[in-house]
Amino acid sequence: MKKVIVRLKTNSITDAELFYCKELELFEFYQDYGMETISLMAKENSSFILLLTTGTVTDTDEYLFELEVNSCTATFDKLRQKEFETTGRLLSTAVFEYPLGKSIAIKDPSNNKFLLFETFNP
Repeated sequence: MKKVIVRLKTNSITDAELFYCKELELFEFYQDYGMETISLMAKENSSFILLLTTGTVTDTDEYLFELEVNSCTATFDKLRQKEFETTGRLLSTAVFEYPLGKSIAIKDPSNNKFLLFETFNP
C-alpha cells in the first residue's frame, strides 16, 4: 500500500500528539524519528500519515490537509462536547453541507488548520 505523508510544523510535539491521538482520536502514534520528529497514522486509513516536527509554524488561512471520516455529523457532535486539554479546537459552528458531502474545520494547537470531510456516494 502506498503512503501519503503530510508534513506539519508544530510548536510542541507533545501537544500535537495529545491533540491528534487523544483529543480527536483520529490518529495513533506510528514512529519516533528523534530530533523532535514523530509520525502519526490515521486510524481509519493507514496510508495517511502526519509527519510532525518542531519548528516555526507559518500562519496561513489555508487548510493544510483534508481527512475523510465516516460521519462528519457524528465527529462534529463528539468534538463539540469535548473539553480540549490543548489549545486545539473545532473552528466550525456547524457541519457544512454541500452537494457532494459534508465538512468541518479544525485548528490544531500550533494553529494548523485542516478539514474533516465526508463524501456522499452517488
